[in-house]
Amino acid sequence: LAAALLFTAATPASAQLNVDINEGFVEPLPIAVTDLFGQVPEEAKLGADIAGVIAADLERSGLFRPVDKGAFIQDISSLRSGPRFGDWRLINAQALVAGNVQLQADGRMQVQFRLWDVYAEAQMTGLQYTTTPANWRNIAHRISDQVYQRLTGESGYFTTQIVYVAEQGPQNRRIKRLAIMDQDGENHRFLTSGNKLVLTPRFSPSTRESTYLAYQSNGRAEMPRVYLFNLNTGQQEVLGEFPGMTFAPRCSNEGNEVIVS
Repeated sequence: LAAALLFTAATPASAQLNVDINEGFVEPLPIAVTDLFGQVPEEAKLGADIAGVIAADLERSGLFRPVDKGAFIQDISSLRSGPRFGDWRLINAQALVAGNVQLQADGRMQVQFRLWDVYAEAQMTGLQYTTTPANWRNIAHRISDQVYQRLTGESGYFTTQIVYVAEQGPQNRRIKRLAIMDQDGENHRFLTSGNKLVLTPRFSPSTRESTYLAYQSNGRAEMPRVYLFNLNTGQQEVLGEFPGMTFAPRCSNEGNEVIVS
């Protein structure tokens, strides 16, 4: 995946749009998220799907209120030449996210987006990503991160994932499997088969790895084992067997050590 900055000439007024997240109550900022423009139906569908994820990400944060698309005055085709800021002020949008999607000859997808301050009539940020079409949801989360960070000053979290223990089956024969999903619940997948009882997964802060504790699922007395799971390759490494293990293994901040108790 490749990314590049996009810039346009701004008006003399500097962009001053910010979201204050230090107060106990924050009025959500009205933001317009348009479908990303595409010349052909496949590009247009990708653009609409990406915009839908961006709007959902920002709305779930509680700091933004996406403006209803039915209220939009300017169409996405003319946005390629720049926003008509008066049209967006009329519908009370204080920020605007727009862009386009283009499928390249080599099969990759190029996505451009820009974030505009509607009242200052200035671009706040812009990026271009090049990746495979299968990564469209990840690109949407990355754009959400950029918008969130630019408007709040805080790092975005929309590309993060959640590793957890998924349970199913009757109470006396529970099957527990290590599972992972995106922060919005999408791209769910199981990481272990369920033949061992798994507990207490913990992400490494610096690497694509997770530690966890595992026992045999049939209830036989066995020493608990501490595993390290590589999320990129699926490789599982046994770090050791520890009698009397009662606390979850945890990785150091650097990711090169694991502590157990």
